[in-house]
Amino acid sequence: MQGNKIVLDLEFTPIRDPDLQAVARSEILEIGAVKLNEQNAVLEEFQTYVKPQYSRVLPRVTVLTGITEETVATAPSYAEAMANFTDWIGSDCRSRFYTWSNSDQNVLLNEADLKEQSLHDMFYTHWVDLQRLHQRMYGFTRQMNLTNALGSMQIYFEGTEHGALADARNTAKILKRLSNLQDVRERIQQSHITYNDSQSHGFTMGLVFKKK
Repeated sequence: MQGNKIVLDLEFTPIRDPDLQAVARSEILEIGAVKLNEQNAVLEEFQTYVKPQYSRVLPRVTVLTGITEETVATAPSYAEAMANFTDWIGSDCRSRFYTWSNSDQNVLLNEADLKEQSLHDMFYTHWVDLQRLHQRMYGFTRQMNLTNALGSMQIYFEGTEHGALADARNTAKILKRLSNLQDVRERIQQSHITYNDSQSHGFTMGLVFKKK
């Protein structure tokens, strides 16, 4: 495609108010993104925490992400964070968003609806779900989480899991690999991992590649 590729990852916390849940079920706590050019070279990175308006950081979210109430106490609001993010993306060329599953897209757009925020038109078009693309290209019967998908491709996870920027960086690795169809085919043929057969649901058979 022409234009930049924005690999995006969000961390978020649930909204408990049932009336608000009718519009949005979560609020963003952190935005992490990697910008790549048409040749998949990394151009820039973006990271910001976001202060929720209607919810608190639940203990289980802190355990998963490391984000606490103190982390986001002085962070920009959703409107400020999205304005900064939009400026970072730039509007001088077309950009396409790449995420691991479509949940990040839904969270981002639903929160905009809840808070009546006007977003740039680009946020409503050109999204690619790499989780689904990975499943289809490798022939798995089930979708994988990010860490297992990296393992299935024999790629090391670098950084801290469930940190938005670290997850975006590792998702960008998958985007680069999936962009080379011939390389994907050759690696599947040469791999010792069992992919999709009657005895496998498409998981990595316990193989997770992660640097210490």
